[in-house]
Order: sequence, then structure tokens, then C-alpha cells
Amino acid sequence: MKAVIIFSIAILFSIGLILVMYKREDDLSKLLLSSTLLIALISLGVVGNVMRSLMPLFVTHIVALGVAYVGLILYILRDKFYWYLSILPLATLLFYVLLAWIGNRHI
Repeated sequence: MKAVIIFSIAILFSIGLILVMYKREDDLSKLLLSSTLLIALISLGVVGNVMRSLMPLFVTHIVALGVAYVGLILYILRDKFYWYLSILPLATLLFYVLLAWIGNRHI
């Protein structure tokens, strides 16, 4: 339950930060890209619950989501977009799909 509260606060914080920076800089492209990244991170977090059967991969996915979230905050605050940080959660999901396709017995 604590994790849900922390994630909700992090999402609300980033939404507020996106809106404040949009009001300050009036940059529509930055608003759209950061909102899209936030929505993608939320959906990758929800889809990532499928990986609970492989706990080390699931923990890696959660860490990758955290790193991608930090990359999103850096983009909002400093206008530096690190695209490879946003791909990390997707890479863990693709690795899980690859393991399932190969026929891992633990999945």
C-alpha cells in the first residue's frame, strides 16, 4: 500500500512539474513530449506486473522505471533528453517476451 501512495505522489509531482514548467517556458513541444513519456512510463509500469513470476527481472524492471523517471525529471528541469533512459523499461519487457517466446519453464 505504501508503494501505491509513493507512486501516486511521484506521478502527481511530475504532472505538477510539467504544468509549472509549461507556464514558465510556454514550450508546447516540451509539454507534449514529457506528458507522453509520463504516460508511457505509467503504462510500462502497469504492464510490467506480468513479470512477477521472474522476480529478478521484475526488480530490474522496477529499477529501470525509476531510472527512466529520473530521466523524465531531468528533461523537465534541464531540457536534456536522455532517450536511452526511456528505453530501459521497454528493454526489460522485451527481454521477458523473448524468454517467454524461447520457452523458459519459469514463466
